[in-house]
Amino acid sequence: MSTTPPPAPAAPSGPRPPRRNQARDIHEAHRVATPLELLFDLVFVVAIAQSAAQLDHGVLAHHTAQAVGGYLLAFGAIWWAWINYTWFA
Repeated sequence: MSTTPPPAPAAPSGPRPPRRNQARDIHEAHRVATPLELLFDLVFVVAIAQSAAQLDHGVLAHHTAQAVGGYLLAFGAIWWAWINYTWFA
């Protein structure tokens, strides 16, 4: 007569609780940027270049105050998003 092992306990079903983001160790040996990190950096560079181009057009059209204000607002938003992204990258 053979004995069968008891069934394994079922894995819990349903949504998992959210995990906290953890920053990568800055002292990690041979730490390199991932392709996704490089892509995100490129997106931010293009966004800053576009806002700088709009600043240039505004200054050339003699709307300097509006152009500088818009540039500072756009640059601040882009910089804030980049800092929040790089905090955990």
